[in-house]
Amino acid sequence: MGSKRPANRGQKRAEKTKARQRRHQQSRPAPSGVDSERIADLIDGFVEWLDESEMSEQSEAISRLVSSTLTQLSGARQGFSPSAWLPADAHLLVDAAERILQEESDTAEDTAVNLVLTSLQYLTFLDETDLWDGTPEDYAHCMEDLSDFLEGDEPDMLDADDIDLPNVSLAQELAAISVLPLLPALDDIVARVADGLAVSDDVHLQRAVGAAPFDPTEVGAGVATVDYWSTAIATELIRIDGDTARPGDNAHSLAGRGAETVHELVAEHVRVQLSGDADDPDVSRSLANTFAVQTLLAAMTEELPVNNEGEDYADLEGEDLRTAQLIDHRVRSLIEQGILVRIEEVLAVPHALRPAVLDGVAEAQPFGALDDDSLDDPLTRSPEDSASS
Repeated sequence: MGSKRPANRGQKRAEKTKARQRRHQQSRPAPSGVDSERIADLIDGFVEWLDESEMSEQSEAISRLVSSTLTQLSGARQGFSPSAWLPADAHLLVDAAERILQEESDTAEDTAVNLVLTSLQYLTFLDETDLWDGTPEDYAHCMEDLSDFLEGDEPDMLDADDIDLPNVSLAQELAAISVLPLLPALDDIVARVADGLAVSDDVHLQRAVGAAPFDPTEVGAGVATVDYWSTAIATELIRIDGDTARPGDNAHSLAGRGAETVHELVAEHVRVQLSGDADDPDVSRSLANTFAVQTLLAAMTEELPVNNEGEDYADLEGEDLRTAQLIDHRVRSLIEQGILVRIEEVLAVPHALRPAVLDGVAEAQPFGALDDDSLDDPLTRSPEDSASS
């Protein structure tokens, strides 16, 4: 959106995202398959409640957006209850609204506000009609998070346009990239698949292609290895032929080591590891990606982010624990890659790496790239579509 918000607000937003995960200590029960009839019944009552209020003229538009929001939340959050939200449900909604704010549109802010405001109205309806059957603490938490967004505290995030790049020559950039472990790691990967490598023979490769579930607690040494495999696949240095990895069309490009080539390689490496899969959504990984994006952007400002690497998550469980572990894994991987460096208690992106890193962050899609079908999803809809409702 090109906003020029204070640089430290992006860091604060990243810290608050992590803090929200820490505060929510209740695990989600097993998926219950929220029935569309339950949502329809609640929406019918919501419409009646709106018709008796000063919002009666907008009741149809409001209820339609809330109905779509509830339906999408039930698909994105296992065991979601439309009358007993957990804090993680509000977190997902706020993150979706913040994503809309990053769109290059004059209506983005109105769209994001409409999404959150109508949800607040719905939660108020549940409370006033005694239909809320969650805990008082969860209700207060959800209302607080949504209200904070409307008050302008939460949406302030950094984006790529907020970053002022230092003057870096191609020679300086090439020298900085050359000492990263990325290029030797990719050389090794290309060499390993020269005669064909069975996907089943390498657990990191399995995780990179999605053939094995990713558990950040089981990665062990070399936390960045999966990211190197993912980059090799995305840049067509290697290709997956059935159950076998082989050299890709661009395998020869590593030999040149030209400044522009390695710049694009680092940018793509950053983009790949910070992007999700819209066709196979993983809310926890998307939140971790969002946190990492904000951390990298803040690490290119004067207000450097605090290094929370290795933080104790003993009080968390379930999805919140997994989200926190994924955040920790992502930060540790970026440090191992040399993209983030420790400076006492804070983290920074080395000056000579910033042009390539910023290009990668600018193209990253934490929730995955969207297609036209996503326009009906209030959690990913375009600003124009939402504003029209």
